[in-house]
Parts: sequence; C-alpha cells; structure tokens
Amino acid sequence: MGRGRHPGCVGRGTALRIDFSIDGGLAAFPGLARPVSIHCDALPAHENARLRDLVRRADFFALPPQDPSHGGGPDARAYTITIDDALQCRTVTVREPIADPALRDLVAELRDKAMAERRAK
Repeated sequence: MGRGRHPGCVGRGTALRIDFSIDGGLAAFPGLARPVSIHCDALPAHENARLRDLVRRADFFALPPQDPSHGGGPDARAYTITIDDALQCRTVTVREPIADPALRDLVAELRDKAMAERRAK
C-alpha cells in the first residue's frame, strides 16, 4: 500500500516533488484551491531537509488516502497532498482538525510554502 504510481507521479532520481491544495473552510477563496507544486530540490538546503524530515516524521507513505479519524464539519478545510520521492508516490487528503501532530506540522509547513509561492506570482 502506498507504493503504487499515481498518474501525476513521474519518478525522477532522488527528486522530491510535493503537490498541495486546499479546499473548503469558512472563508474559502478560489485562489487557494489552485494546486501548488513544490520542487524540494530547488529549495535552499535547509528548507529541503526540513520538508523531507516532516514527510518522514509524518510517515506520509504509510497514511491512508483519506484520514479515517476525522470527518470534519461541513466547513472543515481539506488538504490534498501528493508526494513523489521517485521511489513511491502517494496522495492523501486530510481534513481539519488534524489529530496527528507530525502530520499537522507537515500541513502547516506546506500551507506556509503555498502561501509564499502564491504571493510571489
């Protein structure tokens, strides 16, 4: 489980690519739903290492495709994350509130990176 190839996943050596999107929430804005791709190898070394560590600590590739522990309310924000590390690729959707602290840290970091990228465009 978690080792299958997603159609959007194209292994590239040791590259780590993360696709991240946000959906829903009380103040949902269409611009937030647009997926952001983060090519970790293009980041400064310390940011690349931090993201890789967060992915490892969240045990991302062992997560189920949908978070079974929380259905979230009708206004709950959902995060869809696809991570391709060239050996495996997995897409996971998680809704707020996020119970697992390691997964919550990963989502927070990705949300910050996505906001910074959107501001830069």
